[in-house]
Amino acid sequence: MSIVGFFDILGTREAVMSGRFCDVDALEFVNAIGIAARLTPAIRFAVFSDSVIVSAEEAAVRPLLRAINLMYGNWFSELVRVRGAISIGDTNWVDDEASDELFRRCSNLTYARVYGKGLVTAYELERSAGPGAICFLTDGAVQLLEAAEPNSVLDGRTPMLCWATKRQAEILESYARRHLERTRTDTAEWRHAYATKDFCASVVANRKFLPDSYAD
Repeated sequence: MSIVGFFDILGTREAVMSGRFCDVDALEFVNAIGIAARLTPAIRFAVFSDSVIVSAEEAAVRPLLRAINLMYGNWFSELVRVRGAISIGDTNWVDDEASDELFRRCSNLTYARVYGKGLVTAYELERSAGPGAICFLTDGAVQLLEAAEPNSVLDGRTPMLCWATKRQAEILESYARRHLERTRTDTAEWRHAYATKDFCASVVANRKFLPDSYAD
C-alpha cells in the first residue's frame, strides 16, 4: 500500500484557450516539483502537462508532507493555484531496467509508467471534492496523516490537508483574502478564491500548523 497524491493547476483549460497561460506558468508549476524531488528522494514524482502524481510508502508520510509543503509553498508564492487529493491504495511504478536504459536516452521521449487503485481514487477525489487551491483527503489518508502529524488535517465535509507552518499559514490567509477582493464575482475563479480564503482562515483559526521544521 502507498500514500499517493494527484495535483492539478486550477483553470488551465480556460487560461490556455483565452491565451493567458504561458511557458512561465508551466515552469513555475514544474520547478516547485523539481525542488521537492531534489530534497525528498524517498518520494516519487511524475509530471505531465499541468498535473503531478506524488507517492510514497506509508512509512514515509513525513517526507511526503515535506514535499507537499515545498510544492504548495512555492506555488502560492508564484500565484500558481493548485488543487489536489491524497488517498491510500496500491500505486505501481513500472520500472524495467532494459527498456529504461534504452528509452531514457531518447531526447524526444519523457515518460513514467504508473497506475493503481490509490491513484485512481486520488484523481477522482481531486476532480469532485470542490473548489479552491486545497488538497482533499480520503478517510484512509486522514488516519495515516493524523498519526504522523496530528495538526495535518482540517475536518470538513471532505477533510483537507493542512500543509503549512504557522508563519506560512498566516501569510497565506492574508494573500487569499486579498486575492478574493480582487476577483470578479460570479466566476469560477471567484469560487476557487472564496474556497481558498475560507480554508486558509479555518487553518489559522483552528491552529492547524505543521512544525517549523517542515519549511526549513
